Amino acid sequence: MDENFRSEYGEIVNKALLGVNGYYFSHIEELSNSFRDSLQAACERVKQIQAQGYLNVEYMEITMLRTRFIQHNYQVPILVYGPDWYADFRQVQVGELDASPIFSFYEEILKDAAGPAKKYRMKLPARVLEYGMCMTAEYFWKYVAMACRRAVMGLSLEGMDMTQEFTVRACEYMGYGFTCRRYTPKMELNERKEWFDKREEDAYRFRDFRGLDFSGWDFSGLDLTGCDFSGCTLDNCNFQGADLTGAWFCDSTMKKVYLSEAWIPGARFDRADLREAVLEGTRSSCKINGDQWSRPDFEPASFAGCCLKQADFTFSAIEGGDFSGADMEGTLFNDAHREYYEMDEQQKKQVRFCGY
Repeated sequence: MDENFRSEYGEIVNKALLGVNGYYFSHIEELSNSFRDSLQAACERVKQIQAQGYLNVEYMEITMLRTRFIQHNYQVPILVYGPDWYADFRQVQVGELDASPIFSFYEEILKDAAGPAKKYRMKLPARVLEYGMCMTAEYFWKYVAMACRRAVMGLSLEGMDMTQEFTVRACEYMGYGFTCRRYTPKMELNERKEWFDKREEDAYRFRDFRGLDFSGWDFSGLDLTGCDFSGCTLDNCNFQGADLTGAWFCDSTMKKVYLSEAWIPGARFDRADLREAVLEGTRSSCKINGDQWSRPDFEPASFAGCCLKQADFTFSAIEGGDFSGADMEGTLFNDAHREYYEMDEQQKKQVRFCGY
């Protein structure tokens, strides 16, 4: 590829990526809600065809082949399969997501790259721009995948016949992707306790635990990536050193919960009761290049609307944390973090700063 074209094309791509990054993080709820609605409709479709004899589903995949990018088709199919996955001859499309708002920035690249491609056409292979665009499409797909990861939170699978290996996956190309949600076995309280006490590696990721009572349980050191604990009772639980990437605890009661040294990028504690919680040394990362760019794989942690009375955030480093509307009476921070965490004027009067 001609270096002059590479340079000009790179500038066009970078401009569009900054644009889609800003768009995604300012429309995150709108996008994830739209995707959730489409996924829920797909689940209803599965139940309809299962009533007519369709098999138990083992895979639900949100997948977009790169050939669709070339065709300017940004409707993303939702497919279901049985245990044989791609070898399952009964695979069927049960819905689709509309990714065109995200890929509108990709269309801008196509339009803007036409000039440089024409300028350097004598030095470029005939299909070099098409090849470059196919490779570039992966960057935009990451934002679709992030919205999919959020969309499965709150998704109801009730009434859909699934195998115990059921997964929801977002895949850019024929299985090349990641898991968003997994089958959560129905258990009695004592059975669930025994399951967690086994502390099996990777066994608990992407599970739906909404509305359950885990009071006093020990989750320390576990990988709970993508789990949904919304509406749970988690008072006095221990999450020390746990990986809570993308986990949701919305509307949960978490009084005196221990989150010391937990890893929480993208975790949502919105409206949770975290009074007297210990978040000493809790960490997350979401930004690169100051305020220009947020990492497309990590979202900021959110404590919006939480009760954080007497909570301890000393030695924490929660980058870009959202504390909007939180009750922070007596919340403890290090003095060095007076400007690190964004708080309104009322919250600044409520919190306590310590010198160590």
